[in-house]
Amino acid sequence: MAKKMDAVDIAAQQRAREQVEVEQAFLKGITTLRDLVAPSSLEIHSSHFRLGTKYGRTIYVYAYPRQIYTGWLSSIINIDEVLDVSMFFYPVESEVVLKNLRKKVTQMQATMAINEEKGRTRDPGLEAALNDAEELRDEIQVGSERFFRFGLYITIYGDSMDEMNFVQHKIETIFGQQLVFSKVASSQQEQGLNSTVPQMTDQLQIRRNMNTGAISTSFPFTSADLTQEKGILYGINMHNNGLVIFDRYTLENANMVVFAKTPMHAQVLQVIH
Repeated sequence: MAKKMDAVDIAAQQRAREQVEVEQAFLKGITTLRDLVAPSSLEIHSSHFRLGTKYGRTIYVYAYPRQIYTGWLSSIINIDEVLDVSMFFYPVESEVVLKNLRKKVTQMQATMAINEEKGRTRDPGLEAALNDAEELRDEIQVGSERFFRFGLYITIYGDSMDEMNFVQHKIETIFGQQLVFSKVASSQQEQGLNSTVPQMTDQLQIRRNMNTGAISTSFPFTSADLTQEKGILYGINMHNNGLVIFDRYTLENANMVVFAKTPMHAQVLQVIH
């Protein structure tokens, strides 16, 4: 009797395993959302990548001028090209910044003293850096400024290598006019692609130091025609993907009207009615 029961259990286990294998094979044959949104192929090269039939390249900004002005990024945001732009902000503790600034100021003061003893000519760049460091120390000490690490990455696309190179030249020209310098993420194109897709991961980790005033100038959602300094968000400007921000109560007339296209199903219901 025991042997017969063992044979029944073994047969039941075998049928269960077969059922699981059939279910797994069935699930493997189902098209998932990941299959639908994934590109047909992905090739990673040292200076570019190929996403299906599109070519792409990620560049990063590594140098900024001594002074940077509000809206310097608007010309890139409003450019009539397909771009993926990622900006990463990393707050730094004020105590750490003050400690590092104290060391830096001491080094620069010592360098200036040595140059003066040796009779060398004054260094305007060193003096400007010392003044900036002293001003930043004072502002951080009183709490009017904070310190950040800032990363800016841009992924460009094109139907061919020539088109992609042309777009890169346009962006580098716009940056160069403002003394902002960029480089291609050489041998890090996969990390650059992952850093510019909307998954909130900074795999390049190429950052520059900026205080609150400088980093606020990189606010990307700017539009000269449809944005005020304060107000509420009404929508997105379809011409440049900028935010439409208005405080209509500051205008001469605060009334508002909305025009929109009637959905097709609503039109059908109207005809039937």
